[in-house]
Amino acid sequence: MEHRVFGAPRPGLEYWDRPGAYGIAFDNRGRAAVVHCEGKGYFLLGGGIEPGEDEDACICREVLEETGYTVTVGEKVCIGEQYAVMSSGRPFHPIGHIHLAQLGEKVAEPVETDHTLIWMPVEEFQGTAFAHYQAWAMGLAWELYQKRQKEKKS
Repeated sequence: MEHRVFGAPRPGLEYWDRPGAYGIAFDNRGRAAVVHCEGKGYFLLGGGIEPGEDEDACICREVLEETGYTVTVGEKVCIGEQYAVMSSGRPFHPIGHIHLAQLGEKVAEPVETDHTLIWMPVEEFQGTAFAHYQAWAMGLAWELYQKRQKEKKS
């Protein structure tokens, strides 16, 4: 499994490490389920891991909060990290554990009302994603998804 770090910590800054888990679901038209956050951009489905949560539980909780859908978490794809300074000036170090996923049914209205579920072409997400590590992870997930689909047909 690949693990990649984007950017490097700036000397003298104390970064907030934020482990997270994300699921990438695809449809049969080369699109991925992502969320658009008003004023912030496009992100993978998922978010920060809460105390006592594992990656699967985090993805299930976050997808439900962001979209109102259930999700089945699949194979782990990669780990991506990024060193950045947020618009607030806070040094931030997200550590994303990326999994393949499959959206289930809509069972509730989203709690996070500034998040909108969008089915976006893989290449478009890669060109517009807010976080570089998420754009990179999307490419790896798409390759793995296509490989698994071919294996199913064999």
